[in-house]
Amino acid sequence: MKYLTHRGIKLPLVGIGSWFIGENPSKRGEEIASFLHGIEEYSMTLIDTAEMYGYGESEKLIAEVLKKKDREDLFIVDKILPNNAEPGVFRRAFERSLRRLGTDYIDLYLLHWWTGQDLQFVIDEMENLKSRGLIKEWGVSNFDVDEMEELLACDGGENCFVNQVLYNITSRGIEYDLIPYLKEHDILPMAYSPLANNMSLRRRFTMNSEVQKICKETGLSPEALMLSFVIRNGDIITAPKAGSRAHVDLNMKCLDFDIKPYMAKLDGSFPPPRYKMPLDIL
Repeated sequence: MKYLTHRGIKLPLVGIGSWFIGENPSKRGEEIASFLHGIEEYSMTLIDTAEMYGYGESEKLIAEVLKKKDREDLFIVDKILPNNAEPGVFRRAFERSLRRLGTDYIDLYLLHWWTGQDLQFVIDEMENLKSRGLIKEWGVSNFDVDEMEELLACDGGENCFVNQVLYNITSRGIEYDLIPYLKEHDILPMAYSPLANNMSLRRRFTMNSEVQKICKETGLSPEALMLSFVIRNGDIITAPKAGSRAHVDLNMKCLDFDIKPYMAKLDGSFPPPRYKMPLDIL
């Protein structure tokens, strides 16, 4: 595994995502096995989930994984829905997530997206959970630069640890201003949808002639190539979903590959942004 250290915390560049995981009982055993395989074979110790995923079913599946591993060896990222980030419901939503996960703390707790909630209230609640040892760090998701500016204008906003946003080689808009802004304020970017959940965009990537040449030359899968793009500079973490051991093995070939010699050709097909673009959100 390759790692980065952010604010004194060592994190794997590639963790495991759980969107659409845990929803099909017939796949539950295979999905748990894929998590354990990723942790044990590749040190994919960061696990990303949300109360929204499967209406809590993903959290419940992760609880099964936690029973089989030492809790302190794993870094759990969870997210609260905007409608639950309100007075009177915030702490109950958090406690429900704790119960579903079967743990007594969450390593990183995020506001999933912002729909006008009182950001000072959200920060105060996050800081309260942190002071009680119920979370280790907090952050946000789907915040563009203007929203980050509003967050950082609040008391305690500078304690935001991460901003989790959509980022992959077919969706590079955040390279123009958001990634530089986050770096300037010591906030870690975390990429979701690194494999392009938008099937038309993924097909555009996999069918691209340069991509096919690179994959043939290197033996990489298109997915591993996409992951190598996201982690190419060693300053962004990500957590792709992998529902089987085989998918984990294919994806993790990204760790042994240096994409930089191929970037000029890839930039020709999937160019970096030349101007401000709207934030991509799923």
